[in-house]
Amino acid sequence: MPGLTREMAARIDAILDAAEQEGRASLYEHEVYGILASLGLAVPRFLFIRDIAELSEETLHGLGQTLIVKVVSPGIPHKQKLGGVRKVAGTDTLYVQYVMARMRDEVLSHFPDAERPDIVGFLVAEYIPHTQALGFEVLIGAREDPAFGPVLTVSKGGDDAEFFATHYDPANLFLPPLEYEEALAFTESMHIRHRFEQIGHPEYLRLIARALAGFSSLALSYSAGTEGARHVLKSFEVNPFAISSDGRFVALDGLAEFAKAPGPEEWNPRVDLANLDAFFRPNGVAVIGVSADLSRYSMARDIAELLHELRPNDLYLVNPHVGTVRFGSRDYLLYPDISALPGRVELAVYAAPALNAPEFLRSLAGSSVRAVILIPGVPSATPYAEFARQLRAAMPPGVRVIGPTAWGSITHQPGGDRGSTRSSLMRNGWR
Repeated sequence: MPGLTREMAARIDAILDAAEQEGRASLYEHEVYGILASLGLAVPRFLFIRDIAELSEETLHGLGQTLIVKVVSPGIPHKQKLGGVRKVAGTDTLYVQYVMARMRDEVLSHFPDAERPDIVGFLVAEYIPHTQALGFEVLIGAREDPAFGPVLTVSKGGDDAEFFATHYDPANLFLPPLEYEEALAFTESMHIRHRFEQIGHPEYLRLIARALAGFSSLALSYSAGTEGARHVLKSFEVNPFAISSDGRFVALDGLAEFAKAPGPEEWNPRVDLANLDAFFRPNGVAVIGVSADLSRYSMARDIAELLHELRPNDLYLVNPHVGTVRFGSRDYLLYPDISALPGRVELAVYAAPALNAPEFLRSLAGSSVRAVILIPGVPSATPYAEFARQLRAAMPPGVRVIGPTAWGSITHQPGGDRGSTRSSLMRNGWR
């Protein structure tokens, strides 16, 4: 897997497999810690227990004098607001057990009896002393975007995080892969480097860069397009990493959502190439909606004029009001509809009112038209989903459509009364 050793991937797969077998699509915080530790990133010393009775002096040994205790529940995303997070002294096992029991009761008291979430256990972790000064907390996340694939996010936190993001370094987005050298170049460009240099700890930038590179490897390895991946990490976030008092860059809080990896046919479906040549090499083009009234602006007329410069020998213009339009030294007849055209047409550019688009598509049944570009957008009084349904229902079999809203920029070059128009038709999507 990209950037991960076989041993790393095996440990991460085991965590995701276990959560999937329990019917979950999210990870508990200690499982996030497990993945981060597999990447070689620092996490608090911790233990997860399912029952308070499991806690003993032996299990607490090595976690430190001060502990953070959290309830673990798939139904409680914001534990702290409900009293599900406590800082306690870890020197007395019975006292820690007492705090756990009180926490459980307090959290459940916020819910009616019939809606009480399951508390599956407790996370007990070492307390990480750190300053909350600006830049000493960093929020790092990875998210699977349906268009771009894995995307990394990085932002700085601290006492005045809102001011810091607004007036200092803003949040940053990266598309993996992000190698360590690239991540280090980024961290060395952050304004917080000046503070780290002042206090004699420029190595903090390297710790942040190492975490970014690790997140990049993780996001790439568990992405929908990665060969061999059994799971996709839909989101994986640490909020925050903190620079501890002893100089570690430690994950404090984490959350993750995952899904079963789609098969190749889902994330890379077979492309339908039928009739695409009619968009690029059509035998005959018709522009629908061309107006002969030169006193009124007509986008269809501009499009037709551009096509006249490119291919005047198989260009046809359509408008039910008929008439003629002159481009250069040539007069074009306006035909009332597609069926009245004297020659074969494979591409139709529809630049008439959007409300009439479904009826126009229905009129193409039995014609030679194989491709349509719908220039207008969605009628203002019609919801998009309803208009899309109307277009699908009206589309004859085998006809490919780009649009609606398939128009792009129009630039008027100086010269003459109106100037020379140049247009770029922008694809809105294949349908």
